[in-house]
Amino acid sequence: MNKSIEKKLEKKYETSLRTRIGYAFGTLSDNLALQNFLFLGFSFYFTVVGLNVWLVSLGFIIYSIWDAIDDPLIGVISDRTKTKWGRRRPWIFLATIPLCLLIIFIWTPPMNDEILAFIYYVIILILFDLVFTTYTVNFNALWPEMFLTDADRSSVGVWRSIFTIIGLVFAFLLPEIFIEDITNTEGYARTPGQFVLNGVVAAVIVGICILVMLKFGCFERKEFSKDVEGAPTWKTSYKVTFKNKAFMIYCAIALGVFIVYGILPIMMPLYGEYVLNMSDPGLILLVGLLISALSTPLWMHFRYKYGVRKSYIISLVFWAISLLLFMLAFDEITGYILVILVGIGVGGSIYLYDQGLAEVIDDDEIRSGLNVRREGAYYGVVALFNRLSGAINLLIIAFVFSGTGWGEYTPNPGVNVKMGLRFLIGIWPVIIIVIALIFLYLWPLYGKRLDENKRMLEELHNEKKDKIS
Repeated sequence: MNKSIEKKLEKKYETSLRTRIGYAFGTLSDNLALQNFLFLGFSFYFTVVGLNVWLVSLGFIIYSIWDAIDDPLIGVISDRTKTKWGRRRPWIFLATIPLCLLIIFIWTPPMNDEILAFIYYVIILILFDLVFTTYTVNFNALWPEMFLTDADRSSVGVWRSIFTIIGLVFAFLLPEIFIEDITNTEGYARTPGQFVLNGVVAAVIVGICILVMLKFGCFERKEFSKDVEGAPTWKTSYKVTFKNKAFMIYCAIALGVFIVYGILPIMMPLYGEYVLNMSDPGLILLVGLLISALSTPLWMHFRYKYGVRKSYIISLVFWAISLLLFMLAFDEITGYILVILVGIGVGGSIYLYDQGLAEVIDDDEIRSGLNVRREGAYYGVVALFNRLSGAINLLIIAFVFSGTGWGEYTPNPGVNVKMGLRFLIGIWPVIIIVIALIFLYLWPLYGKRLDENKRMLEELHNEKKDKIS
């Protein structure tokens, strides 16, 4: 890229360190709210509530169908919202309290009645998704607009990665603190109440962090305030979004990353308990996540040196190799050693994901013909692929568990189930990573096109500033 152009952009659009850190607090809430459920949800409804594995999967499929409607729609509504407080912030305010309440209600289904429990499970998933998507789409739509330069995005990317890891640590540590028997091996009567307590503490942390973000790390740039007037209709927005070749390729990459990223916390309690013979299976996730946070400067260096695309390829190849090795772990010690490598791979995927999507949104602003920023539409569609990854994972889990004789939960499974768990923690995610690498190779946002985008963005943003001055 032309260095003089980049220096001009940095001087004009640079944000304060307080703003970057303040914004990252919202990332903690984003990850804690979702990952605490993803980590515990399958184990809770399968082992504690007692739903058949196919009912758990069916609930996620129904939820994914709903998700296909509401995620893109919320994104378009966000782009077309016009208030004196901006496009995104009012929606974040409205979602905060309901989100905190639903984080608790996830863990309060009727017990001892499978049909009622299943109905509750589906309804709570749909409500949780509606509110969580309202928060996450609008929160994530802010960052490509707030942080416009490579330097700012790289810096806030580091802070987002750090707070992502902190959120994940809370998501996996809280159950270790409050829940004695995550996989319900002993069948304690107090276990359901401990899941609720975990939800209450998680909700308080989520609420506090959103308030910190709104106070210290949330603003909307004036030069984009007129974009809502030129925002396309829902039909046009969908048409332009789904015709964007770079974005659709990126969605395939993101779906792959979401599948791998999602299968690990879902399976880790059972894998740690029955394959690695760990007494506290959640702790191995914490080790991996801490390593992930420590690896962020490494991936930041790669991004500066090689760009997003090439760095992403490196990180996914490393991640695949590390997962194959982790699949071969045979006890607690080898598990802890090999999860260090997995953590480095996770760190790359977390850091580089947002960097790539920001480049897609910049590309759309100047090449779609609309000349408006549509972060909401893009994050809404990406959120759909995120939830779709969960449904895909649960279907694979259902097939593997049923095929190995574990359709109904019983403690201390046999060797076939353990082989199935190894497949789900190693072979399955590596297959997905290979597919994601093929799409990443085809992704066009690199080299000359990226340099040209920076120049065109500078010209367009200057025009927008002139219109409001």
